[in-house]
Amino acid sequence: MSDKPLKKGEPGTSWNDPKVPGLRLRYLETKAVYYLYYRTRTGKQRNHRVGDERVLTLTGAREQARALLQRVANGEDPGADKSDKANRATMQMLKDWHLERHADQKNKKTWRDEIAAAYDNHILKHWKPETAVADVTLAQVSDLHHKMRKTPTMANRVMSMLHKAFNLSETWGWRPKNSNPVDVERYKETKRRRHPQADEAVRLLIAMDKLRKERPWFIGLVELLCFTGARLGEIKNAKWEWVKDDGLHLPDSKTGEKVVPLSSLARDVLATIPQVEGNPYIIVGRRKGAHLVNVSKPWTELMKAAHIENLVRHDLRRFFASAGLSGGLQLSQVGELLGHMEASTTKRYAFLLVGAAQIAADTAADNVKAIMTGGGNVVPLRSIR
Repeated sequence: MSDKPLKKGEPGTSWNDPKVPGLRLRYLETKAVYYLYYRTRTGKQRNHRVGDERVLTLTGAREQARALLQRVANGEDPGADKSDKANRATMQMLKDWHLERHADQKNKKTWRDEIAAAYDNHILKHWKPETAVADVTLAQVSDLHHKMRKTPTMANRVMSMLHKAFNLSETWGWRPKNSNPVDVERYKETKRRRHPQADEAVRLLIAMDKLRKERPWFIGLVELLCFTGARLGEIKNAKWEWVKDDGLHLPDSKTGEKVVPLSSLARDVLATIPQVEGNPYIIVGRRKGAHLVNVSKPWTELMKAAHIENLVRHDLRRFFASAGLSGGLQLSQVGELLGHMEASTTKRYAFLLVGAAQIAADTAADNVKAIMTGGGNVVPLRSIR
């Protein structure tokens, strides 16, 4: 094949450049035009017009073609015309459809809200909302993952959600099958191993009693978290009618319908929480007929009063597990109390067995009390000032 095209070729024929892959000179009736044939990262074939041979030399055509191929290698699609782009699904559409057609029906509200937040806080800041879903590449996804490296748990969670989103986009015909661009190596996550020490527990209890009169429902919430090992949302959203002889019946939770066992200490706490006529919730909020919503402010006040740092609300579940394990309970038993569906989830608490020195008790809640009082004897909660 000649390195240069013919001065004039037969109409309908073309000359392929041996030096730049995909560069062709097409001979038409009255002129010849350079085109670049290429395939996008998503598998779409393009025939991009480079220029008229009458005004563009072969050297110029090669330079432009190489520049275009470099853009293609970077994940761009320079050959997509305006009408094509206008008709293609965008990242904003991916968010809207993901929420409306999937998350609203199939995900729990907490996860649905996390998906929406991931789009707003990360995804639609990394890609412009008008970016075509079909143009997103592995390199771009990897850039986002790397950008979030200082928060590895959140980075991995966003990748998991984004992987689902692109699977859905294939179902909706927005990307070719098996073209999901989310294929990154997850960051190693450091498990949080923080729970109240014995002296912190005593200070926490004293501070709780001081705040009890001012914030009876919030203090009741904290005590129930300590004495049940339940999740914050499970107690915060609980209603009085769910309290039965065999425990707190939750019609829905992170792991589905379940019953949270209520120890005698947990029931003692329930007995002290004021009930408000017309409000079905155990933990009453400011709004009429509603439960407590924002616990961040009172939690901060409680931690300041107890002189405790770096303790989050979910740590109370670890505290509950610690007391149960130190009391001689098996991992499987603690898992049942915490409502875990998988045994592997409960194994996270195995490290709490190290140095456990509390006397065995009949329930995890009794051991929470023993740790809080700094000894092995269970004492009435209200007797500590």
